[in-house]
Amino acid sequence: MSQVSRSTYQKVVEENKRLLKDIKTMVYGDIPSIIFLKEKYRKKFQSEKDFNQMMKNISQMYMDNNPNDPIVKKVKEFKQKQ
Repeated sequence: MSQVSRSTYQKVVEENKRLLKDIKTMVYGDIPSIIFLKEKYRKKFQSEKDFNQMMKNISQMYMDNNPNDPIVKKVKEFKQKQ
């Protein structure tokens, strides 16, 4: 079993506390609080989606511009097998 540093564990504990607080606000909170939280998480998830799309586009551009790269060849072989 791998060891987790105390600071990493503490960060996860604090994040869980914040998430539980947000969930509680969404369940029991008033309308403005709920709208604020929805907007907060909508922005967060949209930025993650945008980042992932950007990385996908960059990877595709790299593959298109470097067809002889060994990694690109392996990826293409892998895609063909599927």
